[in-house]
Amino acid sequence: MTASTTTSTTTTATASTTTALPTTTTTVVATTTVEPAAAYTEPAIAPSAWVEEPYILHCNPGGFGPIETYWSDGTVTGWSEYCQEVHDQTLADEVAANAPVCDGTICRYPSGATMPDPAATPKTPSPWVQGQLDWQECKEAGNTDDYCRLTLN
Repeated sequence: MTASTTTSTTTTATASTTTALPTTTTTVVATTTVEPAAAYTEPAIAPSAWVEEPYILHCNPGGFGPIETYWSDGTVTGWSEYCQEVHDQTLADEVAANAPVCDGTICRYPSGATMPDPAATPKTPSPWVQGQLDWQECKEAGNTDDYCRLTLN
């Protein structure tokens, strides 16, 4: 024998009614009263209360020598970082202004002075030194003084 099962489902429907409310617009105006601001006035400070921080007027006149710092309050002190930088820059500028320009034979300074280029190759000795070298070579070759004088002069 076979057993059977029956299932039943019940659905209940409900009805609802919606009523629309009338729309109304309300305008709200806010008013604000602004009072005029009082003019700003600086607080009064007595002149004796003003303290000015001293500042550097200048460093060593001439730029060389020991570092000296001249301040706005009349004091003179020694080293300051600012004056050290001024000193270092002055020295670098002086070195650059006096550096020669060399062309492989001669070096010319900004002042107009010249000197032989130390990097020139081969280096040629002065005539006096060359004469001494020639004399030495002549003597080392076993020649007499008279022969060397005749040959080199």
